[in-house]
Amino acid sequence: MPRTAPPLALSWGLALFGAALFPPHAGGQTMPKSETPPAIRKAAGERWLVAHPAKPLPVEKTAAAELALYLSRAAKLDARAVSETELPAPDAADAYVGATDFLRAAGLRREPLKQESYAIKTHAGKLVIFGDDDAGPPFSSRTRTGTLFGVYDFIENNLGVTWIWPGRTGEHVPARDGLTLSALDRTEAPDFIIRAFIVGYQRQENSAEMSAATGPWLKRMRLSWVTQAWFGHSWGTYVLGKKDLVAAHPEWLALWGGVRRGPHLCTSNKALRDHIVECVLDDAKKKGNRIVSISPSDGYGFCECEHCRALDPPGTDYGAKLNLSNRHWDYADYIAREVKKRDPDLGVGMFAYTAYREPPTQIERLSDNLYVSFTFSTAYFVKPESRDETYRQVEAWKAKGIRIVGREYWGMHYWLDLPYLFTREIAQAMPYLHDRGLVAMYGETGKNYGTQGPNYYLAAHLMWRPHADPAPILDRFYAAFGPARDAVRRYYETFEDCLHRHRDRIPSYGYRPLLNAWPEIFPAAEVARAGEHLAVARRAVAGQPEFEERLKVVEVGYEYTATMLELLEVYRRLGRAGVPLWNFGPEGDAAEAVHYKLPGNDMIPEVREYWSRQPRVTLTAEEKLRLLRRARELGDRRVRILNENADLPAVSRGLYEYTIQTGIRPWHRIVTEELARAEAEADTKAPK
Repeated sequence: MPRTAPPLALSWGLALFGAALFPPHAGGQTMPKSETPPAIRKAAGERWLVAHPAKPLPVEKTAAAELALYLSRAAKLDARAVSETELPAPDAADAYVGATDFLRAAGLRREPLKQESYAIKTHAGKLVIFGDDDAGPPFSSRTRTGTLFGVYDFIENNLGVTWIWPGRTGEHVPARDGLTLSALDRTEAPDFIIRAFIVGYQRQENSAEMSAATGPWLKRMRLSWVTQAWFGHSWGTYVLGKKDLVAAHPEWLALWGGVRRGPHLCTSNKALRDHIVECVLDDAKKKGNRIVSISPSDGYGFCECEHCRALDPPGTDYGAKLNLSNRHWDYADYIAREVKKRDPDLGVGMFAYTAYREPPTQIERLSDNLYVSFTFSTAYFVKPESRDETYRQVEAWKAKGIRIVGREYWGMHYWLDLPYLFTREIAQAMPYLHDRGLVAMYGETGKNYGTQGPNYYLAAHLMWRPHADPAPILDRFYAAFGPARDAVRRYYETFEDCLHRHRDRIPSYGYRPLLNAWPEIFPAAEVARAGEHLAVARRAVAGQPEFEERLKVVEVGYEYTATMLELLEVYRRLGRAGVPLWNFGPEGDAAEAVHYKLPGNDMIPEVREYWSRQPRVTLTAEEKLRLLRRARELGDRRVRILNENADLPAVSRGLYEYTIQTGIRPWHRIVTEELARAEAEADTKAPK
């Protein structure tokens, strides 16, 4: 069995082996007379030995321990993991996990194993699980853990265990007496070479339990990032984070508003391009990456110099529909070709993002070592025109001869941890995108499983097998709520139905329009209807601690949702009445423009145009004071919900803390300051 990472093949072709994601359940206790005898049968309490190799890789030892643990918990067997050297005879174990001597002697190994693949077999009355592994930490996303994936497949599909989110509250282990297995012979390999959730905001949660639980949960979902590839924003690393370099080469910075400054660079500058070529080669040498990022910085502030603009098509709209793809992909293609001259096997990766999401028009075929990390969100597919536009872009990128890596936004900060549920779109998009050549998939999520749990659970399973039937996957998610399964399903489906019913109220998926649309997308009456389903669920699980604790995660999500939606409505009224709340009114966005020192200290044209179309709100002094007090009350409640439930995988305190630390959403601070002014003014006008 291979113990070192195979070289990265630039044409990733993964074969599909064996059974569907959810094969028929094989753990029943009775057997119809017409069936063949079971391959394995053990009664509750019987001994079950799980053997791993004498010198196991960490993943093999962990896989054996996990299998023994769940056989004990789910089937009530007396199971324990041992080394083959502890066995009284080579065939004395009941299960063999990893590259064991038993596996070799039985001739069950098939070489070569595909990356992260595994096999689950019954042989001579034994259960055998093995896979493609390496020597890294078992729960690291960078470690090849085929054997562990195989064990989790068996635990999920043959023991019926479900992990709907990280941690104790997300684990459902149904009770059974003993174990009966029909003959097993399935081999699995993933359809996407990268399958990953980015949980960056979650790192700020400061919860030891969640930190410890997240790695194992991601492995149980069979997610990983073993291919050594980096696609993130790179300019801070290569240029902007190096003060001496910036001082020596100010001409490398974008010319924006007449000033050379970040966060963007002058992509037409050849010296800058050549510097980044060296950075890519250096990264590959020092860090071992085989796909190295050259992605621009986030946000706007693109270069306005004559050399960059000369690369843009004639008539380029530098306003709301900014398309700078020609200049950015000229930069990317140049670097990729120069890198290939020096290292033919090294890939170069770049986001297709914001103003450069479209393919370039002036380059027919891009360098074949260029990987496009195509940014999109299946959430947008709720509006069919957004789905169709994304599919058009995917087809256009495919025609450029490059490899496409999907960069998703399943749980981005635009959703504010609200129950934006789009499982239907995930189920439709995943196989479509796979069939059109996407080789990998990764995207943002959060610790907001209480509001977005069904999205994450389905997306995780479909990244392994995009064509799997979504219905049994979601059935398993809801079954984890026991007697409340139907009520919890209706609860989540109320929000998903609501989203589809009111999708025309989404003016666009820009941050500001979406932020202001949330109270219209989820009207108060429909939020209350979801709460009624949750009340039914609460009564159904009363007195059953496991299900009560699991349901609490959903209940926290609901309390947060109801609070946040009312708060956003209050912000909207205050902002349109002149309170300088960023993103909620022209006065607020004018203040934000000054804060960020935008050119002329003024709003960008599309923001000004947006507010020209929005109705103003007139408030009396008394109404304004009342709304400010309500905003502070709701804001305080939001913070309380986040703090009191920080250890639960319900909503993301880390996301909120990030906005406070970076100052990008100072809503509560502005409300507090405006309230103090309004109360002081009211005091001066009060009769003495």
